[in-house]
Amino acid sequence: MEKFPPKFSRTLVTPEPHYIPGFTGYCPQLKYHMGETYGKLTAKLLTSPEISCSQRPVLHSGRFSSIQRDTGDDTCRRQTGSGRRLDSMIPGYTGFVPRSQNYFAKTYTETCREAVNEFESNQKRKIQLTSADLLPAVSYTMPDFKPRSLITPLTAISKEAAPYKPVDPWKPLGSPYFMDDNSLHKYFISGFTGYVPKARFLIGTSYPITTNKALIQFSKEMKVGHSVREGDNNLPSAPTIYPTHRGLLPSYTGHVPGYKFQYGQTFGQLTKNALAHSGASKEMKNE
Repeated sequence: MEKFPPKFSRTLVTPEPHYIPGFTGYCPQLKYHMGETYGKLTAKLLTSPEISCSQRPVLHSGRFSSIQRDTGDDTCRRQTGSGRRLDSMIPGYTGFVPRSQNYFAKTYTETCREAVNEFESNQKRKIQLTSADLLPAVSYTMPDFKPRSLITPLTAISKEAAPYKPVDPWKPLGSPYFMDDNSLHKYFISGFTGYVPKARFLIGTSYPITTNKALIQFSKEMKVGHSVREGDNNLPSAPTIYPTHRGLLPSYTGHVPGYKFQYGQTFGQLTKNALAHSGASKEMKNE
């Protein structure tokens, strides 16, 4: 007869081990049994000798049994080269385990234990081989050697540094418009977005060569126009915008006097002698 009654009633509370309702983990042979509550059914399956299952419960502390501790307790308590213990290498450990790629068909803990054992034995063997081949230490120190004393900081020669004066100082070249035609710098660099006269119809060459040709042509025309203006008798005739004997081209976009009040003919016919239709020619004659 028990001296004290049990803490929990075996009728009301399912004895351990069992899983509580809502557990989503694996339970062996659970899908082949039915007819009882979840707790009673899992307790029956976990304690039945006919069903093969793990001897450890799911919420296991992770420590090995006495038999396993006898075989690997010393290794588990040693630290690896990375400063981690083997008992922390549970499934899911993402660190590097040396020599683990050579072991298969075992649990993760067994693989780590055997791999680290092999690694440490190889390390000990290398240390023994290297220690046997070591030569006696030789002292390379020179007791009589004394480093030369350096004189620092350097003494200043003057309070202010002398200004640097180049032999051939740089001078701004000026605008390419006013350079000589023989100058190598008479061009605009690529990327210049300004207007370059006479460069519209020059194609097939790089931008510096094109602008050089255009500027040379422009300077020649300016020289010719300047020489003509010096003589009073050889003044060039002003270009006629509105010719009297023919009309303007259809693509002309300028102003045509009186054109907006005319219709029924082509553009060339309506713009022929445009000044005569608008009366502007009479005003010019009177002036």
